[in-house]
Amino acid sequence: MHNLANLIHNPSVPEIASNTKLLRPTWAEISLSKLRRNYERVRKLAGTRRVMGVVKADAYGHGAVPVAKALAAACVDWFGVATVEEALELRAAGVEQPILLLGGLYMIDPADLVEYRLTPTVSSTARLDTYSECARRYKSCIEFHLKVDTGMGRLGVPLAHLSAFLAHYRELEGLHLTGFFSPLATAEDMISTQTDEQVARFQGALAEVRAQGFEPEWIHISNSAALLSGRNFAGENLVRAGALLYGYCLPLLSVPGRAVNSLPEFEPVLEFKSRVVYLKDVPRGTPLSYGAAYHTRRPSRIATVPVGYADGLSRALSNRGRGIVRGGSAPIVGNISMDLTLFDVTDIPGVEVGDEIVLIGRSDPSSITALEIAREISSVPYEVLCMIGKRVPRIYRTVLGV
Repeated sequence: MHNLANLIHNPSVPEIASNTKLLRPTWAEISLSKLRRNYERVRKLAGTRRVMGVVKADAYGHGAVPVAKALAAACVDWFGVATVEEALELRAAGVEQPILLLGGLYMIDPADLVEYRLTPTVSSTARLDTYSECARRYKSCIEFHLKVDTGMGRLGVPLAHLSAFLAHYRELEGLHLTGFFSPLATAEDMISTQTDEQVARFQGALAEVRAQGFEPEWIHISNSAALLSGRNFAGENLVRAGALLYGYCLPLLSVPGRAVNSLPEFEPVLEFKSRVVYLKDVPRGTPLSYGAAYHTRRPSRIATVPVGYADGLSRALSNRGRGIVRGGSAPIVGNISMDLTLFDVTDIPGVEVGDEIVLIGRSDPSSITALEIAREISSVPYEVLCMIGKRVPRIYRTVLGV
C-alpha cells in the first residue's frame, strides 16, 4: 500500500495489476500505449505539418505530466497549454519542447516567459507593451504567436485592428513574432460555410502580415476536427491536436453521400472505474437516495458504489446513466450524491461486493464512452473527461496493446 502513490504517478511502471488495492476503490486507468498509437495516427493525418500536443486542463483530465512525457518520448513538436501554471508543471517535469500559452497571459508578471522559455499568445497591443518591457528588463527576446479573431469571437486581434497592431509591434524592441494562428469554431461541421469563411479571413490576414514585412515561422489553424476532416490549408505547417490524442472528437457532420471515408480509428485512452462496496435486496416501492427521486418498480438488488459527482460522475446522470458490471448494463437509480451512487443490478446474475463497475470504458461485450455520456447530459466528451476530479487516482498502463 505504501507504494501506491508512486505506482499511480509513475508512467515508467510497465503495468499496475488490476487487483491493486486502493484506499478508496475508484480510479481512472490511462493507457499510454493507446495514447502513443493515437499520436501516430495524428502524425499521419498531419502529413508534412508538425504537431502540437494540447495538454491543457491536466491533459483533458488524463494527467498532464505523464501524458506530456509519453508524447515527448514520441517526438511531438510542441505542447499547448492554457496557463502559465500548466506550463511550469511541464518544465518542472523535464519537458523541453516549445510550449505555447494558448490563452496568453493575464494580469501577472511575464518574467516566467523568459526564465522557462514559454511562448505567449498575443491578442492585443496592451500585452505587446508588457512583454516588450519584460524583454528590456531581462535583456532578452520574447517570441510570441499572434492570434487573430476570424470568427470565434473570443480572444484574438480583430481583423480591422491588425494593421494598427503590426504598426505598434514594429515600434517595440525585444519581441519576435514567430507564429500566427486562429481557432476554428465549427470545423466538425462540413455542411456549414463558417470554416471556409474563417480560413479565407485567416489567409487574408496572413497576406497582410507578410505584406508588412513579417514572416512567422509557424502557421496553424487546424484543430482535431479539421485534421480529421482531411482539410489542408495553404501555408499551414503546424496543427493543434488535443481531442484526437485522447481518442475523441465531435462526430463530423457532412452532407449525406459525402461522408469522410477511410478515417483512422482513434482509441479512447481513459477508463473510469469503481467497485461495488455494498449490496442490498429491497422490495417494490422502496425510495432511493436524496429526494427519493426513484422508487423501485419491483423487488430489486441495489449496488452501492463509492463514486459521485465530486469524482466527476455528473449528477445529471441521475436516473439516466449506467455502469457496466460483469459485462451487463446496470442503470443508475436515484440521485447521484457527492460520494456514492446506486446501481440496479437485479438483471445481472452473480454480482458480488468487490466487483468492478465501469463508468467509462469497456467490459466485453459492453462499453460506455465519454461521447455517450456527453450526449446524455447535453455536453461534449471533453467536459466529461475534464470533470473527473483530482481525488480520483490515475493509474498509467504502458503494456503493449492496452
